[in-house]
Amino acid sequence: MNNGIIIYATALLGFAAFAQDRPGTFLPIGTDSNTVRIAQYPVTNAEYAQFVKETEHQPPRYWKNGTFPSGKEKHPVLWISLRDAEAYCTWLGKKDAKHTYRLPTEAEWEIAAGATPRDAEFNFNGVVSSHFLKSDPNRMVEYVHPKSVRKGEKEKLSDVISPSFTGGVRGWVNHCDYTGFIYTDLFREISDAGGWTTPVDAYPQTKAACGALDMWGNCWEWTSTEIVATNGAERGKRVNAIKGGSWYATRRSCTSEFKGEGRRPEGCYNTVGFRIVSEPKAEKEFK
Repeated sequence: MNNGIIIYATALLGFAAFAQDRPGTFLPIGTDSNTVRIAQYPVTNAEYAQFVKETEHQPPRYWKNGTFPSGKEKHPVLWISLRDAEAYCTWLGKKDAKHTYRLPTEAEWEIAAGATPRDAEFNFNGVVSSHFLKSDPNRMVEYVHPKSVRKGEKEKLSDVISPSFTGGVRGWVNHCDYTGFIYTDLFREISDAGGWTTPVDAYPQTKAACGALDMWGNCWEWTSTEIVATNGAERGKRVNAIKGGSWYATRRSCTSEFKGEGRRPEGCYNTVGFRIVSEPKAEKEFK
């Protein structure tokens, strides 16, 4: 047995154990019909690996030799386009005689999440910054973006970023001159590894209104709702709304109340994953 097969088999065994600890995988979200249920967690690397294995669908770009990074079976899968997510839902529906699967609408997602508690704990750029400053504050990082005014220069990490008491991060990014943490070699390493995500059950104390976990931070989640974006590089463009923020995002943009963020449906991003909803099939569909 080669190493790739060993890693893959180990990942599936880990996922099987994880799945057994997931009672009530789909939760009612409080819509009028009460038949639409949302997944307790975002889709993980291990779950997506089953889909890739059975369908030979193109794996995410950060997977090596078709396998997700070791130890990330319980992390949300990233670099997933809206079309990839829809293909996953179709595949899952074919395996279930009684339910169909799809992406939530923006309204369904917001109802399921409810208001973000003021004391909610989750993974966002303040957590990421604190982690790396604690583990190696003296690391020298290099500005690597071709357009950076400081390209090739090195600086101590603790001189580049510092979290604030309000959850902000000084020095995270400056798009005007391509400086800040995201334009360094360390950030490139993090991105190439799929992003600085945490397991989807890492914050069990922070529950959404419906009881779901990981709805704030860690990864943005696709919705089926089309919007005209009011934030970021997509501002003014017609895109699909994403919700919940990510490991890269500010604390404010991770909240349920934050709106106007979207991405191109054909695009893949190192901060965007997905969560699915289920609905009963019409009786004639599964007789």
